[in-house]
Amino acid sequence: MLSMSAYGVRGFWELIRKDSEFKVMILVASTLWIYSALTKIPLIVPSHYSDVGWLWIRDVYTGQHNLQVPYVQYVLEYPQMIGLLIYIGQAISTYFPIVVDPYNTFVAVEGLLEYPFMIGTLFNLYMLCGKLNLSRFRIYLYVITTLTFIVYGFYNWDFLVAYFVTLTIWFYLDRRFDWAAVALAFGTLTKFTPGIMVFPMVAGLKSWRARIRFLVIAAVVWVGGNLPFALVNFGTWIQLFVGYSGPNHQLQNTWISMVITTVGLGDIIGAGARAGQILSLGVFLFLMIYSLTTKRTVLEKILMTWYAWYGVVYLFDPQMMIQLFPIAVLTPAFSLFFYRLADVLNAFIIMFYFIGSGHPGLPRFIIDQLTPFGLTNIESSIRQLIFLSAYFVCFNPKLQAALRSFGNRLAAAAGSPAGTRKANGARPTSSVSRKR
Repeated sequence: MLSMSAYGVRGFWELIRKDSEFKVMILVASTLWIYSALTKIPLIVPSHYSDVGWLWIRDVYTGQHNLQVPYVQYVLEYPQMIGLLIYIGQAISTYFPIVVDPYNTFVAVEGLLEYPFMIGTLFNLYMLCGKLNLSRFRIYLYVITTLTFIVYGFYNWDFLVAYFVTLTIWFYLDRRFDWAAVALAFGTLTKFTPGIMVFPMVAGLKSWRARIRFLVIAAVVWVGGNLPFALVNFGTWIQLFVGYSGPNHQLQNTWISMVITTVGLGDIIGAGARAGQILSLGVFLFLMIYSLTTKRTVLEKILMTWYAWYGVVYLFDPQMMIQLFPIAVLTPAFSLFFYRLADVLNAFIIMFYFIGSGHPGLPRFIIDQLTPFGLTNIESSIRQLIFLSAYFVCFNPKLQAALRSFGNRLAAAAGSPAGTRKANGARPTSSVSRKR
């Protein structure tokens, strides 16, 4: 079993010194990260949109919340770990605006602050692949060389989530359950999604005493991160859970909006949004509970829970696919073809998202991002359904075998001489005509 130092900075530097393969991986990832970050800095022409830059405009230029305490003096939809990075970025950019002005400095500082979490994610995955006898080349195929990494690597703060998710899984597989509970709590203090892992992780423990201990440790850490803000200004703090990031959000980038519109349950921004959220959470709970009843390993149940969530969630913005990077790497049966298809569609979302501002005369289904059967949502929905299919296919060897057999039969039929002639529009030649 690894010592605690193997998980942290010391373990990282030891691996950098001893493992040239990992050193090259970090070099490649860092190069692409620099590009991803530089293209988001406003002074660069052309400069690409990012949630980081938009947050400065919303909360500083417009909201006048610079250096105010989030959850106390103003509402912030991101939990405390991201709130801390935002506050640090505002402080540095206010007192040391070394990149032209505070706006550009803030974006640059946030890129620097998030970089260690990206590197930490790759380190954790590298070690997990070794532990699980998975090819480490999967990190290149499913993370570093993806369009999602290049376009959204620095865009929001999702690599913080990926880091704490991989760390939680690593601790759990090493049977360091107390530290896994701490890491899980920190992940949930970054964004709420990692909290879904609590179900398979608690269920995988062998006794009720261990389960209660795990829950108590995670709860204490989570409450510790929230209680000070709740005590100072409960009304503002509670908006983190019931405001924009909660039930007031419209249906976006999901096939759920197609279903709600088709059956006539209301507008996806109004009444239909609540119906979509209920449908989304209901399907997730069913899939999650079903996964717990299977005979899969605890790790497989954790992975299935992630696919269940993002396969049906009512809000699946493109940068959130970064949270699925480690999940895909640790799923050896995930088809690379379909994963890369989802990756391309994911990159297309932002490419077409703002097309209406420059071409307002285009048809509505092209320029409106929220139209359920519009271009953006169709791309998003196909991508989401690919991840939902992973829940059913990647952990079912019999279904995988049946699909391979079906694909082989199709390939054989398409590759047969008769099939080839028919595809080319030629008539088969009879034996009599050949004699003539």
